[in-house]
Amino acid sequence: MSILPASAAAADYAAQITEYPSDTWIIADNTIIGMGTGREAMHQAVDAVLNVERFRYQIYTPNFGAELNNLIGKEPEYVESMLKRRISDALLVDKRILSVHDFSCEQTGIGIISCSFHVRTVFGTLRKEVELSD
Repeated sequence: MSILPASAAAADYAAQITEYPSDTWIIADNTIIGMGTGREAMHQAVDAVLNVERFRYQIYTPNFGAELNNLIGKEPEYVESMLKRRISDALLVDKRILSVHDFSCEQTGIGIISCSFHVRTVFGTLRKEVELSD
């Protein structure tokens, strides 16, 4: 005997997964400069994910953004290892991103860590950089 009525167990309630196109408005210097697709849109999407602190703004879903701010002030060795994991975790949520690799982190000043990496997408590979400073 089922706990739910037969109507509630129907396939009509199955999750619907929707793939959205990569078309987006391209913003430069706080001005919309036109519509962009493909690689150009991916550059902007990756920048948006890396510049939004995860769980901070209610307008974004919990799987959007990166958890980077709480690394500020920690030991450089710890920050370097965590940056790789947190950047990968943040970006690989997007199905258009295939991998994040070739991380290169260095301390560029007192309390400043710069980390560059490649993001392989369905539109090609992008080179990105993140900088954390106290």
